[in-house]
Amino acid sequence: MKMCRNLIGTAFGVLAIVALASTTNASPIPVTGWIVHNGTSTVGGTASNPTFTPGDNVTLMAPFSDISLANDGDSIEAKTTLTMNSRTGTGVNSLNTQLRFALLDDSVNGTLTAGDFPNVGFTIEYANLNSGTPPQSREQTSLTQTAPFVSPTSINNGTLDANGGSIQGADPGPVTFDIKITRNGGALDMVGSISGTDSVTSLPYLSTFGWTGHTSTNFPLNGPFSFNRLAVFLGGNVNAATASLSDSSVNVVPEPTSLILVAGMALSGVFMRKRTRRGAGQA
Repeated sequence: MKMCRNLIGTAFGVLAIVALASTTNASPIPVTGWIVHNGTSTVGGTASNPTFTPGDNVTLMAPFSDISLANDGDSIEAKTTLTMNSRTGTGVNSLNTQLRFALLDDSVNGTLTAGDFPNVGFTIEYANLNSGTPPQSREQTSLTQTAPFVSPTSINNGTLDANGGSIQGADPGPVTFDIKITRNGGALDMVGSISGTDSVTSLPYLSTFGWTGHTSTNFPLNGPFSFNRLAVFLGGNVNAATASLSDSSVNVVPEPTSLILVAGMALSGVFMRKRTRRGAGQA
């Protein structure tokens, strides 16, 4: 009876550790090391809050450790917040297609360098109600393209801001990008958003994105689905004297059954050790 109680206590202990591991894995992982991947700009600020002078006609990119969505239910969520200052092009339509965010994978280079390739993965791009076309989610499929936001393939239309808001003005305030990709049935589902405030009307701006069951040559059915880079595109119409990034992170959530499997393996080891000790005592 005492041994049974000990085993039960051990079992609860292992499950508690697994639950804690799950919570820990769900915590955002800061992303730093931003560089100018395409274009020309001077990098300043800090690792967690880099600034770029000017903030115009550049692709910014940062690495993180390889993350693979190995099991159905595994997900990765990428975020960053952009602030643009002293823009000279302040019109309501000037930022259409000029603000883009990407979650990418480089399967070749160990170190991020300017203009390196491949960078395959998924992008979302800003648009407002006056743009004439909805915001797009796209996939960069090229293995030789040195600029990851050039000529990606459209996957699906996003949803325009319901109130007709825009991101506009000389100092439009923070713009937050969010992409979450989840493995489901051996394929990929995505939800995303671009949010901010219309600095002219003071109304909130929000566009959303989503698709399900996506596969491609670079992300085949039941593939490894790996990611290791974030990227931001500031197009030629941004015309900001400076731009900065903050709160850049990835959030990784393992599929719950994989955690249960870990717990089961740990408990199996506990029972085996108990059985071995009991057998040795009887001998």
